[in-house]
Amino acid sequence: MSRLLRSYLNWKRLPHEAETTSQVHLADAQGWLATFSLDETLRPDAIHAVKDLRGLGLGIQLLSGDQPQAVTRLAQRAGIDLAFAACSPENKLNRLRQLQQAGQRVAMVGDGMNDGPVLACADVSIAMGSAVPLAQAKSDFIVQGGQLAAVPALLLQARRAHRIVRQNLLWAALYNAVCVPLAIAGAMPPWLAGLGMAASSLLVVTNSARLSRMPALA
Repeated sequence: MSRLLRSYLNWKRLPHEAETTSQVHLADAQGWLATFSLDETLRPDAIHAVKDLRGLGLGIQLLSGDQPQAVTRLAQRAGIDLAFAACSPENKLNRLRQLQQAGQRVAMVGDGMNDGPVLACADVSIAMGSAVPLAQAKSDFIVQGGQLAAVPALLLQARRAHRIVRQNLLWAALYNAVCVPLAIAGAMPPWLAGLGMAASSLLVVTNSARLSRMPALA
């Protein structure tokens, strides 16, 4: 039997496993020795971060330039229903624009160089602390430490800030609508108007101070 034929027969012994992961085969002159399966791993807090984002009522999509099998597998592990694989920067940007044209406000989280265009066009863009400089430069926020759990916390705090700003503006509008005409008409003495203005400012500051406390995510 020739050496070429023996080598072929030895390679035929390579186990036929379902290629759900990337594989590297080790061999010598006699043929196959071992197979190594290479797989992606999730960040430790990825699953909890996805659950927290869902708890905020947000839809989640995964856009990745990796191969479909790997992207689908990671999306399933993280609990993400909608995933797009083999995405170029242009593909990601087109997907973002489709969502925006449908009336959606999109928050983008990325750390790669090919995430730069979509981060720049998103309504809210978040880069991780380990992201490349281009991604950080195009982002509204940078999460130091690379903790995904900070993403839902940031969005929750943004909602709270928006709600408190509206409360303060509403109170200021009501106060001015009532007290200014009374002061102009002379129905309110100057000392009372000054006291009311100070009390109004104190109320606004106290209400805003609530933002210093971060509530726990449900």
